[in-house]
Amino acid sequence: MSGNIRKDKELDFLSEPSPDILRREIKNICDSYSHPWDILAELCQNSVDAIILYNSKFGNETGKKHEIDIAINSIERSIKIKDTGVGFSSKNFSELLSPHGTNKDAVSETIGEKGVGLTYTIFISNYYNINTVSENAHIQGHIENASFWKTGKIKELPKFKVEIWEEKNFTPLDTFTEIFIKDIEKTYSDEDDIFNMSIHVIEYILRTKTALGWLKKIFDNKDLDIRITLSLKDINGDEQKIELSPYYMLPEEFISDKDKIDLDNFKNLAATLDDRQKAKKLQGKAIIKKGALNRAGKKINFYALFVPSRGFWKDISDKAEIYIIDDLGNKKYLYEGGIYVGTKGMPTGIRIEPPITGYAGYWPNFYIILEDDTISFDLGRKSIPNRTKGLLRNIAKDLFQEFIPFIQYATSDPAVKAPTTSTIQQYKKSKIFEELEKLPDLNIDKINYLKHPDGQEASVVALFHELVASKILKGYYTLRTGYKQTYDLWGRYRINKKLIGSNFHHLAEYSDMIDLPIIIEFKYKAEDILNDFEKDIKYFTDIDLIVCWDLDTLKFSKHNVKVEPISEDDILFYGSNYKLIWPGAYNLGTASEKPVIALRKVVEDYVASL
Repeated sequence: MSGNIRKDKELDFLSEPSPDILRREIKNICDSYSHPWDILAELCQNSVDAIILYNSKFGNETGKKHEIDIAINSIERSIKIKDTGVGFSSKNFSELLSPHGTNKDAVSETIGEKGVGLTYTIFISNYYNINTVSENAHIQGHIENASFWKTGKIKELPKFKVEIWEEKNFTPLDTFTEIFIKDIEKTYSDEDDIFNMSIHVIEYILRTKTALGWLKKIFDNKDLDIRITLSLKDINGDEQKIELSPYYMLPEEFISDKDKIDLDNFKNLAATLDDRQKAKKLQGKAIIKKGALNRAGKKINFYALFVPSRGFWKDISDKAEIYIIDDLGNKKYLYEGGIYVGTKGMPTGIRIEPPITGYAGYWPNFYIILEDDTISFDLGRKSIPNRTKGLLRNIAKDLFQEFIPFIQYATSDPAVKAPTTSTIQQYKKSKIFEELEKLPDLNIDKINYLKHPDGQEASVVALFHELVASKILKGYYTLRTGYKQTYDLWGRYRINKKLIGSNFHHLAEYSDMIDLPIIIEFKYKAEDILNDFEKDIKYFTDIDLIVCWDLDTLKFSKHNVKVEPISEDDILFYGSNYKLIWPGAYNLGTASEKPVIALRKVVEDYVASL
């Protein structure tokens, strides 16, 4: 040990991530969102939270009348939203713009908690402008080409150009925030794109899937007390403006008072009625129950509605024009029964599958809202923890069973004639499809593979072959594949030299074509190859190319393996976008490199080029 020199030093490995790591983190944040309305949900949540923060700080002393104004322009794919909340402080403004930045930690009543919503709204567009006044400052700023940078179309880090005036003391009556976002990414089909939707559909979305659909009005009779306006310039240039009710759009809004009945009131009355009298009272009526209960130390607010016919959803969707038109010109009705989840007054748009029960054919007639203020969501609000989901399903089951004795007197639905019991297999099948639908779309019309791979190596293999068949990837010809052999794919690589980097043109000695044998190894995560090399399951020198969905540079760096983008001149294998550089570890002998095709980047680059 005497010949060794010890060097002690501290490494700052957290404060400044590299641009590639930052881009990957922001991509992951944006990919975690999977609904067409997510951009509206985040903007509305931030505006409602800003007003909640204002009320928490100033109370009713200022007499300020709060407003939220939303303007959507379908032609320029823009959204403008203005609120009369607290505004952004200059003290931590740059921190709020960064991923996971938030100023809501100190106030329990606010809805947002992850600090990623602002990041998402910035990097889903190519122009983001903010104009805000708080007690201590007036801030104006904008950022351009954030989406282009996120998808790799430009390399220069986007900068927020900002002006801050701190010399004036503003009063609480002066505070506001106005955000304008333009050139928003198109990540959904035409029928699901919010910029193709009518003002009535957007109102439905705002009042059932965003914080503007205030649930506390239903459960605690607490008003949001905000004037909300929505204006829309549609793709034809026609303009409309409406005022929205600041609470959840319940289906019962479309039912007259004489056609609905409270379950608890009827149960008290039912003790004095025979079957004929019960049927006369309930026939064709909607039955409603709402309240709160305590489960597992939590307060759960609930609203349950049973409608006598499934055709009710079509009827109210037609009446309120809450439908979209699909590619074939058919109406797709948006109102439908289900079990929906909310938290802290905000509907989430999350819908959970019903539990297994008898009389399962009646579930489509139910509209249930369950509000749990303790829910912790994943990024993007796609799902809730399984334990919480199980708790909510049990509550829905109890409500369902409470309604069952009275349903036979109310129903007029020919689709439900006798008790039916869902099988375990049907339940599992529906649950799998529910999870699959949550995966982000690939958005490539030329291939039949629809969703992002879901963690399985087999999905990477399937997507690779789809991309080859559609000529998005070129030159790969398969001789043999299979998991029982040492390597995943044995084939030939035949490609015109004009399609690869200039440093490899010399391989085409007698023509413009290159023809090489190739061994490809597939991994969902490229870093999983490390284990194969360490255990001598597979050998570095045998493999020509690694194909994966994505890779984690940090995990490679822990094994002293560098990850670098491949320059255009150094591309031998078409579509390869990274190279792994080994320092001579494991059984490799000398340092060497291995090219990688990360399919996530291939897909993103292709979609961005359309």
